[in-house]
Order: sequence, then structure tokens, then C-alpha cells
Amino acid sequence: MGCIAAKLHAQSINPWSSQVLLPELTAFVNFDEPIESIEQLLEEERIGQAALKTLVYAVGIRTLITPQTSGQWDTIPAIGYVWRLGIQADNALSLNLFIENYLMQSGMALYAYNASMNNVAGPFDARNNANGGVLPIQSLPGDMIIVEWNIPLQTPQRNDFTITSVGYGFRDMSGYGRKIALSAGSCNVDVNCLTGNHWQRERRAVVLMETIIKVNDNDRWQYCTGTLVNQAVEANRKRPYILTANHCISSAELAQRTTFIFGYEKAFCDGAVPFKPLGISGSSLVASYRELDFTLLELPENRLSEVTHRPFYAGWTTSTAAPQGVVGIHHPQGDIKKISTASNALISRTFEDVEANLKCDENAHWLVRRWDEGVTEGGSSGSPLFDNEHKIVGLLSGGYARCSNPVNDYYSKFSEQWNKYPEKEQSLMKWLDPDDKGVTSLWGYDPLTGYEGRYEMAGNIGKNENETLLKTGDWGYLTSANSRQWVSFAEKINNDSIANIIGMEVHVAKVSEPGVDVRFAVWRGNDFPITLLASKNVRVTSEYINYKMHVFFDNMIEEIEGDFFIGYILDNTSSLDTFAVYHSPLRPYSGISGMYAEDGNGIWMSLEEDTPPIYTSMDVRAMGRFTKQKQPYQLPQKQELKIIQQQSNNIALLLFDIDEPFASLHAATIECYDTSGKRLLYINEVNGFMNIYGEKTYMQVELDVGSLPPGIYIISMFDKNKRQSGKFLKF
Repeated sequence: MGCIAAKLHAQSINPWSSQVLLPELTAFVNFDEPIESIEQLLEEERIGQAALKTLVYAVGIRTLITPQTSGQWDTIPAIGYVWRLGIQADNALSLNLFIENYLMQSGMALYAYNASMNNVAGPFDARNNANGGVLPIQSLPGDMIIVEWNIPLQTPQRNDFTITSVGYGFRDMSGYGRKIALSAGSCNVDVNCLTGNHWQRERRAVVLMETIIKVNDNDRWQYCTGTLVNQAVEANRKRPYILTANHCISSAELAQRTTFIFGYEKAFCDGAVPFKPLGISGSSLVASYRELDFTLLELPENRLSEVTHRPFYAGWTTSTAAPQGVVGIHHPQGDIKKISTASNALISRTFEDVEANLKCDENAHWLVRRWDEGVTEGGSSGSPLFDNEHKIVGLLSGGYARCSNPVNDYYSKFSEQWNKYPEKEQSLMKWLDPDDKGVTSLWGYDPLTGYEGRYEMAGNIGKNENETLLKTGDWGYLTSANSRQWVSFAEKINNDSIANIIGMEVHVAKVSEPGVDVRFAVWRGNDFPITLLASKNVRVTSEYINYKMHVFFDNMIEEIEGDFFIGYILDNTSSLDTFAVYHSPLRPYSGISGMYAEDGNGIWMSLEEDTPPIYTSMDVRAMGRFTKQKQPYQLPQKQELKIIQQQSNNIALLLFDIDEPFASLHAATIECYDTSGKRLLYINEVNGFMNIYGEKTYMQVELDVGSLPPGIYIISMFDKNKRQSGKFLKF
């Protein structure tokens, strides 16, 4: 029993019954289907004309269940006591619980799970005591759940709790019920499909909310959507604030009666519908205003886990300018996470819902006149609207968009919610800018990488350089599995900065049906990829062909000094060219190409060393922040032009090795070419200053490269005697 005790005390994630054989559970409470309550709700929806986009999915069955009056008690010697109760409801598609008089002592834990125990809510423990003595438990699929309470022997006292309501789910979004009564419209797009690829960080900020509301003293469970929002403070001071609509949550009581579910989405576009992840129960009300239709909530202290919930704090802007092109991320019908897009400029409008007796402030809403992809539906209320800089500009109140007519949705303006009303309980400014820095716009923050702000890109293909996909060997392509047995592909990034990498952009050229698993990677190395720094397995489907796909790593690769490689690893057991990326046309010269390939024996080779040599670069780019190092100038070697980027990204310092050491002034000509060979700059008779480094004399010229777009370039500088060239990478 000593080994069992150690196991139970060390493992607090799962209930004790999953680890120790207990007597068969015989204590069950059975409920009939609440037909009258369901029919009443459906009739209200039929005759009502509400524009709000909440969705009621379960009706309450009143109970007074306590461990004193119901359930089955068992004892685990030297460990503690286990109380269990089965709750069954005829024909239910899902079940929720609402518990009152909740007070857990240290060491106690409460759980709810289905019979197969593959969907577990909990543990709920002493950390949940701060929620005012109430505990909402999220929906679990099916018509039967088991409630379990674990009590250590050493517990000084036991405080019974009361299950006061069982939520009877008559609409099921999970796909695990005996039938699916309702799901998001077919025009909706999963957030992990192509449309959502460039929104992979922001999607992690969006949460499904299950709230227990009261209508005529009867409980009902409704879906809304919320967003974790960033604040203008240091990382260790950021609070888990959730932004949603006032008509979803308008009181401290409703805040306590809400469960927040992160990451309810498919793993990839065509993936299976997942089980609903474990939610966070309860919250506190921070600020709210009905006529601006917003509410700011705070999740319980220390319940938001970077590992479990993988959160992202969404950025925002207080700009009053009408956004041109927007994206909405939400949970329509309480379904898995979806994304909607609209390209038309928004216009200001006044929102009201007569059915809900809601009249918002004049012109305090943005009107999305038409969605290009997707729509919003019941359950989408409170969801964020992002501008093209990935910053929140509004929250969904409601509207009339549907798949058959995707028009007219209203979003309350973030700019109005910011500080229109001076009281801090009625505005966002004092909470999201608590130090009064005067911040009016803020990028999103990713606690997994510690990264906040817009990311830069570094690669070896110029923006004006064409791309291609060439075959090699008997079958396959330069950038795919091929008859030459290449299985890994990398592009060398010449790095004279301190690089912090959060992901990579990959221009996909080929994907076989029905998709392929690709391992994207970053290596350290000078001559070849040597040390694997990070990798991410991603399922890539055929819809990504001809698309510049973004892949974000789970953690930031910090402070890379010196050259590194980015690329991907394919399944070396495949004999097919299942995946390939575009690359530059074959170049006529060396020195600028950066592509490497690894064969099945683990041997890396630069394609410049092939026979004949291949001069090309893959269209892959590192995403992150590249900070120029402040280093003393290194002298040129041989006849290579030394190019040093200054603190400004628009100035390059050229050091030209000359043969006339006693000249005080020297004239030269400068040419700049992109990787396709196109001349972009030509400067005749450039005057440079002489500088002596060590025992040699060099001509020093500052070149303005501000007109060049980010990319890689060849700069040549020549005088009457000789010509020197060097490679220059502009971020």
C-alpha cells in the first residue's frame, strides 16, 4: 500500500478510481428528459427576433444532491476516502453541473468524467475556493457522468457541497453524443485551415465560454466567445483578462458561473473533432458597460497554464479609423474554433436589439457589411474582430449574417470602450494601461516564446526574384524526397545579428493528397547544419500549395549568434515526392546560394558542391527579431568587399581595400544587384574617406540602401584599378 500511496499523492491530475481498483459503482441518480423546458426555450427562439449571437445549449434540472444524502463511499486503506455518484439523464447529448457551498480543504480534489474516463473535468480543489463558493463544471458529452470526490485521511474536516443544478444538453457540438442536433454552418472555416494559417498565434487567445444564466429563476447554459487580452506592462505583471460582450456576462454572479475553454479546435484542417479540453471554472468581473456592450473579466489566480492552455494575449488598438480588411475568430454554435474574413472597409453604425431591450451608444459599433469567408452564429457573441495588423478593433454584439446571406454583423468598437466613460469600472484604459503610459496600440504577447511585437523575416530570395520547382535525378524535385535519397533540406542564413527565432515562413510548391507530416526545423552551424535547435511537426494539406505557410515553434530559439539553418525533414521511408517548396531559378554564380540537402545516411551537402554545382536558395524565411550587434569593424580579407550594416537598417558601410596607401581621397563607382541579376543602384564617382586599420589603408563609404526592399543583394565597388564585391542582407 505504501507504493500506492506514493503514486496517489504524486499524481493529482486523475481521480483515485483510475489508479486503484474500487468496488463497482452502484449509486446513480436518474433524471427524465426536461421536455417542457426545452419546448419552452425553442418556442421563445421561434417567436423572438433577437440579433444577439448567444446560444443556449442546455436547460437546468434542479437538484439538491450532497455527499451526505446520495452517492457511494469507499475507503482506500492508508490513503483516504472516495465518494462517487453516477448522474444519468434520458437522451441527453451532454451534461453540465453547477455546485454551490463549495469549499475544499488542502489535499481534496473533485472530478467529473464519463464512464470510459476519456473525458475528465478536474481536479477542482482548494484553488477554486476563491470563486465565491460556487463551481460551474463544463459540459461533458453523453447522457451519463460520474462525480468523484477524493479526501485524504489527514483532512482535518470535511465540508459537504451541493449539486444544485444539472445542465441537460439538447444541442451537441462535440460529435460524441448519440446524435448531433446542431453544428456551425457549412460555410464556416476551421481556424487551422489555410485561411487561419497566418493567425496561429491570435487563435490561441480566443476561448469558448459556457455561462449559467437564469431565466425566470431557471438555469440555462449558453455559449459565447471571449479573448485573452494583452496589457502594457512587463510579462510578470500581465493579468489573465478575458474580454467579451456585456450581453454575455454583465454581473459578478455570471462571471463566477462561467467556464472558459482554451484550444477547442482541430489539430489540423482535416483532422478529427477533438474532445473538449479542460476549462477554467469561474472568474471575477473587472469592468463592464451595457451601452458599449463589453465586459472585462479576470480568470482565477494561477489557473492559466502556459503548458496546458497555450495562451496568447491578443493585441489591440484604440484607433478610430475605419479598418480595411478584418478577421473574426470565434465559436459559432459552440463548435470548434472558426475564422471569418471580410475585405471591405467597415462603417460606423448604432446597434440595438429590441428583443433584448438593448440600445447601444450612437455610432459605437463597426458594421461588417459582408463576409468573404465564413459568418458568425449563435455562440459567436463577444468574439474579437482583428484588423490587418492583428489587433483587436471590436467585439461581436450580433447581427443577421448567415451562410445563405453573409451580411450585416455589428462589432462594438474597442476605441469607444477604451475611455469614453471616466470610471474605471466602465472602461478598459485603467486595466490595460495601468501605469498610464498613454499607450494607444499594443502588439500581442506570446508567453510561450516571451515574444511581443511584430516579427521580421530573413531569407535568401529577393522579393522581385522569380521562383521555380525543378526536377532532379530520375524522379523528385530539388526540394522534395527524390531518387538521390535526399530527406532533409536546409537554407543557410548568414547572420551578423543576434537572432531570436519564433517560426518560419515556407512557400509550399507541392503537397500530395491527403496531406503529409513535415518536421520543420532550425539548426545551428557554420559549414553544415550541426545542432538541432528546435523543430515542429505539422500536418500540411494540399490546400497549402502555392501558399506562403507560417509555422510557429512552441518556444523561441533565443540569441543565436552566427550563421544558422532553417528547413524541414521528411519521412525517409517514403519513396514519393510528397512535399516540396519553391526555390530560386538556378543562378549563374556562387556566393549567394544557400541550399543544403541531407541524404538517408545523415550526410549534409551544399548544392554548390554537387556535380555540376547548383546555385539556388529555397523560399524559406526565419521569423523573429534580428538585433544588430555592436562590434568593432572586422577588416576585409582577400578581395572581398566588407559590408557592415549600421544601427540604421538604411545605411551600409563599405570598406574597400586599395593599393594607394598615401592617397587622401579616392573616387569609386558602386553597383547593387538583386539575386536575379537586376541592377537596382548605380552610383558614379562616389567620394570616400581613407581610414587606416592596422597597417592597411581602406576607403570607407556610407551607402544609403533605404530604397531597397528587404532581401539579399550583391554590392560591387570598383575604382580604376580593381573591383570588389560582397553580399548584403537587408531585413
